[in-house]
Amino acid sequence: MTINPRDYDLDELRKMARERGESGNGMGEDVPDPTDLDVGLDDGEEEVLAGISFRSGLYRELLPFLGGESQEKPYLESLPETYAAEFVVFEWLEFLLMHSGYQGAGEALDYYESIDWITAEVQADLSDYLLGIDESATNDDNDLSVDDHMLSLVYVAKLTAMT
Repeated sequence: MTINPRDYDLDELRKMARERGESGNGMGEDVPDPTDLDVGLDDGEEEVLAGISFRSGLYRELLPFLGGESQEKPYLESLPETYAAEFVVFEWLEFLLMHSGYQGAGEALDYYESIDWITAEVQADLSDYLLGIDESATNDDNDLSVDDHMLSLVYVAKLTAMT
């Protein structure tokens, strides 16, 4: 039942509001406690949702870089020469190292050059930077996933925007 406030006096409306407040939700029904509900997800479903959420976040990060202009390959023709760009480069390379080790990171850079995300000059510069990063935090046993490559594309887009 909906109430049209124009049909009632202000005192009557206040009285009705008090009565609704005393009965809980105004409908006379008990509202269940959310902590008692068993609507949890299985572990596998949580991983799928987390993956979808992560990928959606990557797409959202890429959207500002797609600003209506058609991007031509290679996306990154040269590394920007700013402190902020250098920070992004080291963050990206550290990510690659942590997820795939030196060999995997080198192979990823070769792959990005082969699909024209970066030029051969940028690939060589990134490989040089890679040699200067500490090897203690590498993970040599893993291959990069599709999400990892998408994150690399986000880094490429960020660096391209800085040029």
